[in-house]
Amino acid sequence: MLFQKFAFQPTIKSASAFLYFQRKGIAQKMLHELKYKGKKDLGILLGNWFASSIYSDNIDVVVPVPLHRSKFRRRTYNQSEQIAKGIAEVLGLELRTDLVRREVATESQTSKSKAQRWMNIENIYSNCRVDLSGRSVLVVDDVVTTGATVGMLCERLVEANAREIHVAALARGK
Repeated sequence: MLFQKFAFQPTIKSASAFLYFQRKGIAQKMLHELKYKGKKDLGILLGNWFASSIYSDNIDVVVPVPLHRSKFRRRTYNQSEQIAKGIAEVLGLELRTDLVRREVATESQTSKSKAQRWMNIENIYSNCRVDLSGRSVLVVDDVVTTGATVGMLCERLVEANAREIHVAALARGK
């Protein structure tokens, strides 16, 4: 269960994934198309589908996991933002892409152990630019495996006084 990956952060109230990520599975194929083949509309479509399974009554704002500007220049879009757009569109929620920046470009996490992933992402995000007091945030990512990247982003949102955080990942790994 995805929520167990965030048990150490009491502000995270829920975590859900739409798909299960397996090597050579359908989720991997769709995410590969979204991330590396320029199919950004696929992210919006998948976000639209995912939205129907998200309970949104207590969510105020949707925040996608940011990409570092070098990766954004290469890809020309943020795949997590595309998914978040689809979710926000269906649920009628505010989408914020300007709250936190990814300050450090890290190498891919895919070949790293759990411990290496956590060490690789320490201090990668800027402080949140807005006071989120009393607001509930839905953090959206494409794939969550160890939860390191999302966990670090959630720490920044907690520092900005977010009331509670919910996590939505298009896919979850082991």
